Amino acid sequence: MTLTRRDFVAGTAASLGLAALTRQAALAATGPDVVDVSGSSPAAMVGAAVAALGGIGRFVKRGDYVVLKANAAFANPPEWGTTTHPETVVAMAKLCLEAGAKRVVVLEYPQAKGMKCLERCGLIAALAEVPAVQVKLLGAPDDFKEVKIPGGVACKSTEVAKALLSADVFINLPAAKAHDQTGVSLGLKNHMGLIRERQVFHTMMDLHQAVADLAQVVKPHLTLVDATRALLTNGPAGPGDTSTPGRMAAGVNVVSVDAYALTLARFNQRQMTPADARHIALAAAAGLGEADVAKLVVKKVTA
Repeated sequence: MTLTRRDFVAGTAASLGLAALTRQAALAATGPDVVDVSGSSPAAMVGAAVAALGGIGRFVKRGDYVVLKANAAFANPPEWGTTTHPETVVAMAKLCLEAGAKRVVVLEYPQAKGMKCLERCGLIAALAEVPAVQVKLLGAPDDFKEVKIPGGVACKSTEVAKALLSADVFINLPAAKAHDQTGVSLGLKNHMGLIRERQVFHTMMDLHQAVADLAQVVKPHLTLVDATRALLTNGPAGPGDTSTPGRMAAGVNVVSVDAYALTLARFNQRQMTPADARHIALAAAAGLGEADVAKLVVKKVTA
Protein backbone atom coordinates (compact mmCIF):
# COMPACT_ATOMS: atom_id res chain seq x y z
CA MET A 1 0.00 0.00 0.00
CA THR A 2 1.31 3.47 -0.89
CA LEU A 3 0.98 6.19 1.74
CA THR A 4 -0.20 9.61 0.67
CA ARG A 5 1.61 12.61 2.14
CA ARG A 6 -1.49 13.33 4.23
CA ASP A 7 -1.45 9.79 5.66
CA PHE A 8 2.26 10.04 6.43
CA VAL A 9 2.01 13.40 8.17
CA ALA A 10 -1.12 12.46 10.10
CA GLY A 11 0.39 9.20 11.31
CA THR A 12 3.65 10.76 12.39
CA ALA A 13 1.98 13.71 14.06
CA ALA A 14 -0.21 11.33 16.04
CA SER A 15 2.86 9.52 17.32
CA LEU A 16 5.43 12.17 18.14
CA GLY A 17 3.44 15.40 17.96
CA LEU A 18 3.49 18.24 15.45
CA ALA A 19 6.55 19.99 16.91
CA ALA A 20 8.59 16.80 16.75
CA LEU A 21 7.40 16.18 13.19
CA THR A 22 8.49 19.66 12.11
CA ARG A 23 11.91 19.15 13.68
CA GLN A 24 12.33 15.79 11.93
CA ALA A 25 11.69 17.39 8.56
CA ALA A 26 14.37 20.01 9.24
CA LEU A 27 16.88 17.41 10.42
CA ALA A 28 16.48 15.32 7.30
CA ALA A 29 17.51 18.23 5.08
CA THR A 30 21.20 18.45 6.04
CA GLY A 31 24.27 16.43 6.97
CA PRO A 32 25.62 13.01 5.98
CA ASP A 33 23.22 10.08 5.91
CA VAL A 34 25.40 8.03 8.25
CA VAL A 35 28.44 8.71 10.41
CA ASP A 36 30.69 5.68 10.96
CA VAL A 37 32.85 6.16 14.07
CA SER A 38 35.79 3.98 15.07
CA GLY A 39 37.35 4.09 18.51
CA SER A 40 37.82 2.51 21.89
CA SER A 41 36.04 4.95 24.22
CA PRO A 42 32.23 4.87 23.93
CA ALA A 43 31.98 8.40 25.35
CA ALA A 44 34.47 9.81 22.84
CA MET A 45 32.76 7.94 20.02
CA VAL A 46 29.34 9.34 20.90
CA GLY A 47 30.82 12.83 20.97
CA ALA A 48 32.51 12.33 17.60
CA ALA A 49 29.35 10.92 16.02
CA VAL A 50 27.16 13.78 17.17
CA ALA A 51 29.76 16.38 16.19
CA ALA A 52 30.00 14.92 12.69
CA LEU A 53 26.22 15.19 12.37
CA GLY A 54 26.29 18.89 13.22
CA GLY A 55 26.45 18.89 17.02
CA ILE A 56 23.93 18.14 19.72
CA GLY A 57 22.33 21.55 19.20
CA ARG A 58 21.03 20.27 15.88
CA PHE A 59 18.87 17.80 17.78
CA VAL A 60 18.25 19.17 21.28
CA LYS A 61 17.15 22.70 22.11
CA ARG A 62 17.05 24.43 25.47
CA GLY A 63 13.97 23.35 27.43
CA ASP A 64 13.43 20.14 25.48
CA TYR A 65 12.10 16.91 26.94
CA VAL A 66 14.30 14.12 25.58
CA VAL A 67 13.65 10.38 25.55
CA LEU A 68 16.60 8.00 25.23
CA LYS A 69 15.76 4.41 24.27
CA ALA A 70 18.70 2.15 25.02
CA ASN A 71 18.49 -1.61 24.76
CA ALA A 72 18.63 -2.62 28.42
CA ALA A 73 15.99 -5.33 28.50
CA PHE A 74 18.21 -8.27 29.44
CA ALA A 75 19.61 -9.03 32.90
CA ASN A 76 23.02 -9.94 31.52
CA PRO A 77 26.53 -8.64 32.13
CA PRO A 78 27.73 -5.99 29.65
CA GLU A 79 30.30 -8.28 28.03
CA TRP A 80 27.53 -10.50 26.62
CA GLY A 81 26.72 -7.76 24.11
CA THR A 82 22.96 -8.05 24.60
CA THR A 83 22.56 -4.45 25.76
CA THR A 84 23.74 -0.96 24.84
CA HIS A 85 27.06 -0.04 26.45
CA PRO A 86 26.21 2.00 29.58
CA GLU A 87 28.89 4.58 28.75
CA THR A 88 27.15 5.20 25.42
CA VAL A 89 23.89 6.06 27.18
CA VAL A 90 25.59 8.26 29.75
CA ALA A 91 27.55 10.15 27.10
CA MET A 92 24.41 10.91 25.10
CA ALA A 93 22.53 11.95 28.24
CA LYS A 94 25.31 14.36 29.17
CA LEU A 95 25.25 15.93 25.71
CA CYS A 96 21.49 16.46 25.97
CA LEU A 97 21.82 18.11 29.37
CA GLU A 98 24.67 20.31 28.14
CA ALA A 99 22.40 21.43 25.30
CA GLY A 100 19.89 22.66 27.88
CA ALA A 101 17.35 19.82 27.92
CA LYS A 102 14.99 20.35 30.83
CA ARG A 103 14.28 16.64 31.16
CA VAL A 104 16.10 13.52 29.97
CA VAL A 105 14.40 10.15 30.48
CA VAL A 106 15.76 6.68 29.71
CA LEU A 107 12.83 4.44 28.73
CA GLU A 108 12.85 0.65 28.74
CA TYR A 109 10.31 -2.15 28.92
CA PRO A 110 11.92 -5.34 30.23
CA GLN A 111 9.09 -7.84 30.43
CA ALA A 112 10.91 -9.90 33.04
CA LYS A 113 13.19 -9.04 35.97
CA GLY A 114 12.39 -5.33 35.71
CA MET A 115 15.02 -3.05 37.20
CA LYS A 116 17.35 -6.03 37.60
CA CYS A 117 17.97 -5.82 33.83
CA LEU A 118 19.23 -2.26 34.08
CA GLU A 119 21.34 -3.12 37.11
CA ARG A 120 23.06 -6.20 35.65
CA CYS A 121 23.88 -4.55 32.32
CA GLY A 122 25.61 -1.74 34.21
CA LEU A 123 23.25 1.06 33.28
CA ILE A 124 22.05 2.02 36.75
CA ALA A 125 25.58 2.32 38.11
CA ALA A 126 26.68 4.34 35.08
CA LEU A 127 23.74 6.74 35.34
CA ALA A 128 24.84 7.65 38.87
CA GLU A 129 27.15 10.12 37.07
CA VAL A 130 24.12 12.03 35.80
CA PRO A 131 21.55 12.21 38.63
CA ALA A 132 19.43 14.62 36.59
CA VAL A 133 18.56 11.78 34.21
CA GLN A 134 15.42 9.82 35.05
CA VAL A 135 14.82 6.13 34.37
CA LYS A 136 11.28 4.95 33.62
CA LEU A 137 10.39 1.30 33.32
CA LEU A 138 7.29 0.75 31.23
CA GLY A 139 4.76 -1.96 31.94
CA ALA A 140 1.56 -0.61 33.48
CA PRO A 141 -1.44 -0.35 31.13
CA ASP A 142 -1.64 3.38 31.82
CA ASP A 143 1.91 3.82 30.48
CA PHE A 144 0.62 3.40 26.92
CA LYS A 145 -1.76 4.99 24.44
CA GLU A 146 -3.19 3.44 21.30
CA VAL A 147 -1.82 4.88 18.08
CA LYS A 148 -3.24 4.14 14.65
CA ILE A 149 -0.77 3.15 11.92
CA PRO A 150 -1.93 4.60 8.58
CA GLY A 151 -0.93 2.20 5.85
CA GLY A 152 0.02 -0.54 8.30
CA VAL A 153 0.08 -3.93 6.58
CA ALA A 154 0.47 -6.42 9.44
CA CYS A 155 -0.20 -3.96 12.25
CA LYS A 156 -2.98 -1.35 12.01
CA SER A 157 -2.55 0.10 15.50
CA THR A 158 -0.55 -0.47 18.65
CA GLU A 159 -0.17 0.97 22.14
CA VAL A 160 2.88 3.24 22.36
CA ALA A 161 4.53 4.65 25.48
CA LYS A 162 2.93 7.94 26.50
CA ALA A 163 6.32 9.11 27.70
CA LEU A 164 7.52 8.92 24.10
CA LEU A 165 4.45 10.52 22.59
CA SER A 166 4.93 13.69 24.64
CA ALA A 167 8.67 14.00 24.02
CA ASP A 168 10.25 16.82 22.02
CA VAL A 169 13.19 14.62 21.01
CA PHE A 170 13.56 10.85 20.67
CA ILE A 171 17.09 9.41 20.50
CA ASN A 172 17.37 5.71 19.71
CA LEU A 173 20.43 3.92 21.18
CA PRO A 174 20.24 0.24 20.17
CA ALA A 175 22.87 -2.44 20.66
CA ALA A 176 24.18 -4.25 17.58
CA LYS A 177 23.20 -7.89 17.85
CA ALA A 178 21.82 -10.94 16.14
CA HIS A 179 18.18 -11.89 16.60
CA ASP A 180 16.70 -15.35 16.20
CA GLN A 181 13.55 -14.12 14.41
CA THR A 182 14.55 -10.94 12.59
CA GLY A 183 18.17 -11.73 11.85
CA VAL A 184 19.38 -8.63 13.67
CA SER A 185 18.20 -6.28 16.38
CA LEU A 186 19.25 -2.72 15.58
CA GLY A 187 17.36 0.58 15.54
CA LEU A 188 14.05 -0.51 14.03
CA LYS A 189 13.78 -3.56 16.25
CA ASN A 190 14.65 -1.46 19.32
CA HIS A 191 11.37 0.44 18.81
CA MET A 192 9.53 -2.61 20.11
CA GLY A 193 10.68 -1.74 23.63
CA LEU A 194 8.29 1.23 23.42
CA ILE A 195 5.06 -0.68 22.80
CA ARG A 196 2.84 -2.64 25.16
CA GLU A 197 1.91 -5.82 23.27
CA ARG A 198 5.14 -6.76 21.54
CA GLN A 199 4.50 -10.48 22.04
CA VAL A 200 1.67 -10.12 19.54
CA PHE A 201 4.23 -8.98 16.97
CA HIS A 202 6.26 -12.13 17.59
CA THR A 203 3.45 -14.68 17.63
CA MET A 204 0.47 -13.38 15.63
CA MET A 205 1.97 -11.24 12.87
CA ASP A 206 4.65 -11.29 10.24
CA LEU A 207 7.26 -9.87 12.61
CA HIS A 208 9.34 -8.22 9.91
CA GLN A 209 6.30 -6.45 8.47
CA ALA A 210 5.04 -5.43 11.90
CA VAL A 211 8.40 -3.87 12.77
CA ALA A 212 8.36 -1.98 9.47
CA ASP A 213 4.77 -0.86 10.15
CA LEU A 214 5.76 0.41 13.60
CA ALA A 215 8.37 2.61 11.96
CA GLN A 216 5.53 4.54 10.33
CA VAL A 217 4.68 6.09 13.69
CA VAL A 218 7.75 5.68 15.91
CA LYS A 219 10.40 7.93 14.38
CA PRO A 220 13.62 8.80 16.20
CA HIS A 221 15.29 12.13 15.55
CA LEU A 222 18.67 10.46 15.96
CA THR A 223 19.68 6.79 15.90
CA LEU A 224 23.08 5.63 17.11
CA VAL A 225 23.79 1.91 16.80
CA ASP A 226 26.31 0.83 19.43
CA ALA A 227 28.67 -1.72 17.88
CA THR A 228 31.50 -1.14 20.33
CA ARG A 229 30.82 -4.82 20.95
CA ALA A 230 28.44 -7.01 18.98
CA LEU A 231 26.49 -10.17 19.73
CA LEU A 232 26.99 -12.25 16.59
CA THR A 233 24.94 -15.36 17.37
CA ASN A 234 22.16 -16.55 19.68
CA GLY A 235 20.50 -13.18 19.97
CA PRO A 236 18.75 -11.33 21.28
CA ALA A 237 19.30 -12.67 24.81
CA GLY A 238 22.61 -14.55 24.42
CA PRO A 239 24.99 -15.83 25.47
CA GLY A 240 26.55 -16.23 22.06
CA ASP A 241 29.60 -15.43 20.02
CA THR A 242 30.68 -11.83 20.39
CA SER A 243 33.15 -9.48 18.76
CA THR A 244 34.44 -5.98 19.46
CA PRO A 245 34.12 -3.99 16.23
CA GLY A 246 34.76 -0.75 18.12
CA ARG A 247 32.30 1.06 15.85
CA MET A 248 29.17 3.15 16.00
CA ALA A 249 26.81 4.11 13.18
CA ALA A 250 24.69 7.21 13.61
CA GLY A 251 22.26 9.26 11.57
CA VAL A 252 18.87 10.90 11.36
CA ASN A 253 17.13 8.13 9.41
CA VAL A 254 16.83 4.85 11.27
CA VAL A 255 16.37 2.77 8.11
CA SER A 256 19.60 4.05 6.60
CA VAL A 257 21.49 3.65 9.87
CA ASP A 258 20.26 0.05 10.25
CA ALA A 259 21.17 -0.82 6.66
CA TYR A 260 24.68 0.52 7.15
CA ALA A 261 25.06 -1.09 10.58
CA LEU A 262 24.73 -4.50 8.93
CA THR A 263 28.21 -3.90 7.52
CA LEU A 264 29.80 -3.48 10.95
CA ALA A 265 29.84 -7.17 11.87
CA ARG A 266 29.07 -10.65 10.54
CA PHE A 267 25.81 -11.43 12.27
CA ASN A 268 24.70 -15.07 12.23
CA GLN A 269 28.05 -16.04 10.70
CA ARG A 270 27.49 -14.16 7.43
CA GLN A 271 27.55 -10.69 5.95
CA MET A 272 23.89 -9.73 6.07
CA THR A 273 22.07 -7.32 3.77
CA PRO A 274 18.68 -5.60 4.16
CA ALA A 275 17.17 -8.47 2.18
CA ASP A 276 18.34 -10.82 4.96
CA ALA A 277 16.87 -8.53 7.64
CA ARG A 278 13.59 -8.15 5.83
CA HIS A 279 12.10 -5.52 8.17
CA ILE A 280 14.78 -3.09 6.98
CA ALA A 281 13.95 -3.77 3.33
CA LEU A 282 10.21 -3.47 4.01
CA ALA A 283 10.64 -0.14 5.80
CA ALA A 284 12.67 1.14 2.86
CA ALA A 285 10.01 -0.10 0.41
CA ALA A 286 7.42 1.86 2.39
CA GLY A 287 9.36 5.04 1.73
CA LEU A 288 10.74 5.37 5.25
CA GLY A 289 14.41 5.57 4.30
CA GLU A 290 17.18 4.52 1.96
CA ALA A 291 18.50 0.99 2.55
CA ASP A 292 20.90 0.82 -0.40
CA VAL A 293 24.24 1.46 1.31
CA ALA A 294 25.83 2.37 -2.03
CA LYS A 295 23.49 5.39 -2.25
CA LEU A 296 24.23 6.69 1.25
CA VAL A 297 26.52 9.60 2.04
CA VAL A 298 28.76 8.14 4.75
CA LYS A 299 31.25 10.13 6.82
CA LYS A 300 33.92 8.07 8.55
CA VAL A 301 35.64 9.48 11.64
CA THR A 302 37.96 8.20 14.34
CA ALA A 303 37.43 9.10 17.98
